[in-house]
Amino acid sequence: MYHPTFKQLKYLLAVSNNLHFGKAAKECFVSQSTLSSGIQELEKLLNIRLIERTKRNVFLTPLGKQIANNSEKIIMEMNDLLDYAKSSQEVLSGETKLGVIPTIAPYVLPHVMPKLKSKYPQLDLKLIEDQTANILEMLFNGNLDLVIIAKPYKTDNLMTLNLKKDHFYVALPNDNPLAKKNKKSLNSTDINRSKIFLLDEGHCLRDHALAACDSKTKANVDAFKATSLLTLVQMVANGTGITLLPELVINSRLIRDSNIKIMDYENKKNFREICICWRKSSPRIVEFQLLADFFKKYL
Repeated sequence: MYHPTFKQLKYLLAVSNNLHFGKAAKECFVSQSTLSSGIQELEKLLNIRLIERTKRNVFLTPLGKQIANNSEKIIMEMNDLLDYAKSSQEVLSGETKLGVIPTIAPYVLPHVMPKLKSKYPQLDLKLIEDQTANILEMLFNGNLDLVIIAKPYKTDNLMTLNLKKDHFYVALPNDNPLAKKNKKSLNSTDINRSKIFLLDEGHCLRDHALAACDSKTKANVDAFKATSLLTLVQMVANGTGITLLPELVINSRLIRDSNIKIMDYENKKNFREICICWRKSSPRIVEFQLLADFFKKYL
């Protein structure tokens, strides 16, 4: 008798979690056609329908939901087995899957990855960029080995190491009256009459920036919600408002190539904490601490 493969069960669980073939394929680091074929093979093997797929929606059948739930337990146990096997091999070698949030990835990975590859040439690091809630879910499900996120954020049942305090700055147009103030650092009172742009809901940077504002400043947050930091910077450069940006972004080419002014905010009192997390059950603590030390060195 043939049994379902580990990959087939992973594909089913990913579809169950995302209800979207494209997102599920991204989570599994495969093409959408590969994932679809795997699901079809699983359905053929079990001789049952697991998924209903229309032009607009994806649903799991009742049996599909039950098998997906059972698959999650099997996958977690299998990932633990693989982790134990990897922990006995050469340090930082083979495949490791890392998730990073969009407000960190483009400002850290381009200059860190070449150095990491040089230091650990046998490490096959698979990267996925997504919002915090999504990569944490993938971490808990065993589809990622570790993640780099920003706190404050709920990280119960995870091993967490802080990498950097990422202080907030005010970004404003060069012709904004605040830019001409003879002050070393702006505060909430200075900016609470300005129109403020922030990222869309779901980006933890939005919550972190709001936490750095007083009630009057929050009242001036514009209804427009940007989907990327690039959009925020362009809105500011066009003179339509101001925003709060973290230090990682301030030191990037995105800002150097823009026509905006950067000013200290509340004497660097407000910041987000960049951290790296992994499951407490993982036996690869030595490897992940090495990775944490490496990222910390270059942040």
